[in-house]
Amino acid sequence: MLARMHQAGMLSSGMIGDPDPFTACVNALELFRVDDVVISTLPDERSGWMRANLIERVKGATPVPVEHVVVDLATATAAPAA
Repeated sequence: MLARMHQAGMLSSGMIGDPDPFTACVNALELFRVDDVVISTLPDERSGWMRANLIERVKGATPVPVEHVVVDLATATAAPAA
């Protein structure tokens, strides 16, 4: 994903984080200079992250904008194996 973002001209960085998504976000916010946070989830009815109120919890943990993107399962395709 980072290679795709760089090819698109986006300055980005990343790392393998904690298995808990909230802890991973908080750790990343401490380690990186962050302008925006983008969290992609499955639709509400299928997302454990949404049931755990992840978006609102992350918004409460940072002053930077947090954007929530929901995958469109009807048009999503499987990514090729790395």
